[in-house]
Amino acid sequence: MLRDLRAAFRGMARKPGAAVLAVASLGLAIGFSTAAFSVLDAYSLRDLPVADPGGLLWVYVNTREHRPDNLAWPEYALIAGRARSFSGVLAQSRRGPRVRLADRDDFPITAGVSDNFFDVAGVNTTMGQVFHAGRGQDGTVVLSFRYWRNALGGDPAALDRDLPVGGANLRIIGILPPDFTGMNRGIAVDLFVPAQTFFGALAMARPNDVRFSDYEVLGRLRPGVTIEQARAEVEAIFRQAEADGQAAGPERTAAVEAFTEKGLTARLRSNAVMLGVMLLVVLIAAANLANLRLVENEARRRETGIRLALGAGRGDLARQHLTETVLVSSLGAAAGLVVAWWLVRLAPALLYAGKRYLEYHIRLDARVFAFSALALVIVALIGAAIPLTDAWRRRLLPVLQTSRTGGPSRWLGALVVAQMALVTGVTCSAGLLWRSLGNVAAIRPAMDPDRRLLLVAGAWESHPRTADAAARIARVPGVEQVAWARRAMLSGSLGGAVVALELPGQLKQNFHYNLVSADYFAVTGARIVAGRGFVEADAAGATPVVMVNQAYARRFTGGAAPLGEWIRVAGKDRQVVGTVEDGPSIHLRETIEPYFYFPEAQRPTDELTFFVAARDPAGLAPAVRAALREAAREFTVFDVRTLRMHLRGARGGEEMAALLTGCLALLGLFLAAAGLFGVTMFAVARRTGEFGVRVAMGATPARLAAQVLRQAALRVGVAVPLGWLAAWTGRQSIQKLLFGVGAEDPATFLAASAVVTLVACAAALAPALRAARTDPVAALRHE
Repeated sequence: MLRDLRAAFRGMARKPGAAVLAVASLGLAIGFSTAAFSVLDAYSLRDLPVADPGGLLWVYVNTREHRPDNLAWPEYALIAGRARSFSGVLAQSRRGPRVRLADRDDFPITAGVSDNFFDVAGVNTTMGQVFHAGRGQDGTVVLSFRYWRNALGGDPAALDRDLPVGGANLRIIGILPPDFTGMNRGIAVDLFVPAQTFFGALAMARPNDVRFSDYEVLGRLRPGVTIEQARAEVEAIFRQAEADGQAAGPERTAAVEAFTEKGLTARLRSNAVMLGVMLLVVLIAAANLANLRLVENEARRRETGIRLALGAGRGDLARQHLTETVLVSSLGAAAGLVVAWWLVRLAPALLYAGKRYLEYHIRLDARVFAFSALALVIVALIGAAIPLTDAWRRRLLPVLQTSRTGGPSRWLGALVVAQMALVTGVTCSAGLLWRSLGNVAAIRPAMDPDRRLLLVAGAWESHPRTADAAARIARVPGVEQVAWARRAMLSGSLGGAVVALELPGQLKQNFHYNLVSADYFAVTGARIVAGRGFVEADAAGATPVVMVNQAYARRFTGGAAPLGEWIRVAGKDRQVVGTVEDGPSIHLRETIEPYFYFPEAQRPTDELTFFVAARDPAGLAPAVRAALREAAREFTVFDVRTLRMHLRGARGGEEMAALLTGCLALLGLFLAAAGLFGVTMFAVARRTGEFGVRVAMGATPARLAAQVLRQAALRVGVAVPLGWLAAWTGRQSIQKLLFGVGAEDPATFLAASAVVTLVACAAALAPALRAARTDPVAALRHE
């Protein structure tokens, strides 16, 4: 074995360029695929670090308007006390109170949870202790590991110390494990307080408030109980709660669904497109290695014959061949792990830079290493088996007669066709996802997405002085205009807040809304399609007014603008003064529903987002923060970001999918081009004598170049339809990821094929030019 390894290293040293090319191509393929798998694993495949996640169920409701909603605390208490389908039921609600640290104010996500939260989740601490069912104490808090490390410097003496949260000092009783940051994938909760603290010291809600439906509920299913049985039991509890006046609204129906897909197989199936793209890139790399080994076989054909003539057994040659292939594959895998390590460290900055409340724990772990090992096995098997089979069939006499006898292996052309077909399939998939991303990005969210705006989100702790704070911001050099609203469009749940619409002869219906300043529409570019916007005269004590969107007009007034009409909304009769353009308010892909705008002056709010128009909004962020601190110390800033960053966050899932597949497609194109270049260059070198004769007989350089390019084009012509077939086979899996484009879109397929063809032509151009420059005298002398 050592002798074979030494021989393999000597062989690589004789041709360092080819060795470096092989290792580099394998390293890039395995590295990018491994990094992509680690991202996908963190986003979708890996279970959250809780006990038996397959036994947990989400419990929520569908409102009368068929809109999903969370539960009120009294509803949760009824389920926790009466449901026998669950061994335990937990509740959680997230807030962002101010935490006063020694050097700064911080605003981590704080979860108010039922005191059995950690018991049901099956999570314990790294240090200290958690609270338990029936033993939650007012004034206590448990920290996430990342907050303990980042905010408190990982000080082990932090336990039993007080942490100023909101208006209270909470005693730190425990530090959670590094991987646990809550029950919602990607949302990083840093502080966990029991219900006793949530309702007591922090006073963030009232336990008997039946209209405050902001609690996410999870139940752990008892053994032998089905989801359908649990849903029926919860539905019966809701019907009783509605009869007893303890429901958050009328006709709320129970919804119960799995917390996570059971089993890795199901999750792999639901992410088949991304996994398929990664596998195709690995196969392209494997075909590249096989081609390189086949070319090496051709170059060493005479050497192989001599060794056989001298008594070497075919088994000895096979062992040497396998050793060389495994060595190249192992070095490529090692390089790939280095590339993957670098990309994994870079991934958070690329995927959720500046989003401090996101954390997916992207990392290299045993599962990721298993994927890398699988990729190595695939590469080594394909890279060794095909060339070994080809070499095994060589006959002794022809290879001793001359190094030029016989044609090259048929595998060379077949593998190039396979590479180009695979990369066509990958490029088609990437093209579809990028077109989908473009369609999502083109959605207009009831404002002008090209406006240069800085969004400053926060809340008043007391005595709101919004107009004064806005006036102070407006005096900052570089600021052009300032407006404000309760929250920006596409801010996730939009607080979950709805208002009731009461129309004569119809049931009460709930819809989302916003509270805005008079100049909100001018600053954000939201189009008023009929009537007028709010004015300064729409102040407290003036005629109550409201603006509606176009969806309201379509549903309730047959499309006619309801200007001047009086409608009862939010418990008061209000006059409609304008109609605003439609647009998604919560998520980009949502179905557009009726939406209301109220003047903030008539319905003041503590929760607020300032919209600051400026030529350089990002550059003004520090100055705007400073101006707010000077003008209104009671205003707590949660987040500052540009409108561009805000909209990028709203399409984060689409960007992640498009970025991963796009990078893998580019890598696949590079590898396939390298494979085609190598095989074509090898073929040109073998035919040097033939080309010399052709030139001597009058063939022009252009004709020789065209012949080489024609051979490459023929391979691409065979590969592209095969690539279409591969992309078409996965159409059902990819369709759920797409928006505004079909999985069989011909324009995308044609564009992807054109890209593959251009890359193939570019790869074959250099060998074609070499053939065109053939010197007949030198070629015949070489022959």
